[in-house]
Amino acid sequence: MHSTKRRTPQTTGHRPLTAGHSGGVAAIIPAAGAGRRVGGTSGKLWLPLRGLPLILHTLRVLQKSPAVRWIILVVRPDDRRRMQRLVRRHRITKALPLCLGGASRAESVARGFTAVPPEAGWVLVHDGARPCLTRRLVDETVRAARRHGAVACGLPASLTVKAVDEQSQVRVTLDRDHLWFVQTPQVFRREWFAEALTRADGTLECYPDDAAVVEAAGFPVRMMPGDPLNIKVTTKDDLLLAGAILAARGLRPKAEGRKPVTRKQRAVSASGLRPPANGNRVVWP
Repeated sequence: MHSTKRRTPQTTGHRPLTAGHSGGVAAIIPAAGAGRRVGGTSGKLWLPLRGLPLILHTLRVLQKSPAVRWIILVVRPDDRRRMQRLVRRHRITKALPLCLGGASRAESVARGFTAVPPEAGWVLVHDGARPCLTRRLVDETVRAARRHGAVACGLPASLTVKAVDEQSQVRVTLDRDHLWFVQTPQVFRREWFAEALTRADGTLECYPDDAAVVEAAGFPVRMMPGDPLNIKVTTKDDLLLAGAILAARGLRPKAEGRKPVTRKQRAVSASGLRPPANGNRVVWP
């Protein structure tokens, strides 16, 4: 009888993922930016998009996603009460108490992480200014992260990319076969993200995105295909494009100020009755 020698799995120095590693997903939404380039006086996340505030489109997708258990919104102090009303009115029941943002996006994400529940095993970060998020992309990114530990979605580079100096003189043409345009959501194993934030303390503003913070801590980050329609709204043109994308998906415009229809109002409509013009109440039998 021949004996077989068991091979020892290779590791990167960090505790490897196992099939049983689970835990809920907490989604951090940095929404504390000013968004001056897109115009408006209240910040771009409050701009109307198909009749609803831009930020609400993201919140609705995360609320409906079975992959996400908690939502952590990080907002400007001036937006706190307004966001609380929005969350209550539209029944974003997964939302935890709001966090106040920092001086930079990176600092806002770090502040949001302090509110992640202890039972959460995973952290998802998504830009509040990407309203064309889909449940499919959320679910696929979370599934990939559970396999690999850290995942960022994005698009393989389809254009030639050149690096230039201060005078716009080309210094090198990069090989696009190994380049990706990075998007969000990005999903990380909770303890990896915690260690990465600790190591980057005081230098977070130096990192272009959250995945870069995790990479710098020595953890492997896997790229996965995102969605070309998952655009970030930065300019007025982006806002128009986002509206067209949502319209193509069948989202009808809605009046933000409209009150919900009550049961009695639906009954009146179904019966063909109309409330009296003089304002008197309808007498119900």
